[in-house]
Amino acid sequence: MEVSDLMPGRHVQQSRFKVSHIVMTFIASVIITAQSSINSELNSHIQNPLITALINFATGLLVLLVMMIISRPIREGFFRIPSLIRAGTLRRWQLLGGLSGAFFVSSQSGLVSVVGVAIFTVAAVAGQTSAALLVDKFGIGPAGKQPVTVARIGAAILGICGVLVSVMGQDSKGQFAFGAVLISFAAGALVSTQPALNGQIANHTGQPAAATLVNFLVGFISLTIVYLVKQQISPQGFNMPPMPLENPIIWLGGPFGVLFVLTAAFMAKTLGVFLFTLTSVVGQLSGAILMDVLFPTASTNITWQLLLGISMTGAAVILASAKKKAKSQ
Repeated sequence: MEVSDLMPGRHVQQSRFKVSHIVMTFIASVIITAQSSINSELNSHIQNPLITALINFATGLLVLLVMMIISRPIREGFFRIPSLIRAGTLRRWQLLGGLSGAFFVSSQSGLVSVVGVAIFTVAAVAGQTSAALLVDKFGIGPAGKQPVTVARIGAAILGICGVLVSVMGQDSKGQFAFGAVLISFAAGALVSTQPALNGQIANHTGQPAAATLVNFLVGFISLTIVYLVKQQISPQGFNMPPMPLENPIIWLGGPFGVLFVLTAAFMAKTLGVFLFTLTSVVGQLSGAILMDVLFPTASTNITWQLLLGISMTGAAVILASAKKKAKSQ
């Protein structure tokens, strides 16, 4: 049921509802930027990005299982998925949004300590912005196919240039590696499909939490398989992190991820994948510098090139967002 159905003044209420969705998406995106620092800190104890990612998905999955036990609608939505697949309403590949999330979190855990939160976020944001063009073009999200306009292409190019400028201001010695920036970009590009796929599940089940549960379940299973295979090929140990009672902050990565993925699954339908991505980008950029200031790593280095690069990427968001608003009027 839409909020506009609850009371008179449909157009006005629907408009206010969308603004509140944009605000919620922005807040969730700022929080997911904090996840980068949390995962980096957790990985500094564990010294194994795969285990760090597994802990993120395991704690997130635990939160979602508790939600499903408490909420009957979430249970019904989740257990409706097999029948939707048999009926052809949902495709099996639409259940795989958790794969991109797993890759993103595992990359995030290992790369933030190398390039810093801001550089990782800008690179991932550029990947998201670029890949959103393909997500729209092929109609992967619940909003269906949308045209790739000149403004959107220009915004994507400007975002990529912003990444290059921000990288230019970093020291090429020590821990910094351009390859790490490219992986961060790829992680962002892949994760842009996540709200689209999860949005499809949320749309057909009527339960964003059920879609989020599928996301975390798929991510956890895929990471477990990768870890077991890797252990057979090249065994790697890990250190036990402080327990939740000793250091509760480093265990919040999973719950923060639940909040973001849950928001994305819901907003993919109400805002659309592209507008969600734009709003998310603004939130991530706003939180990136703040996280580097509050939780600096050994490689944190806030330069004028970095600030200019972030400003360029922000300008790309404004360019594409202005076009989106113009079309909707």
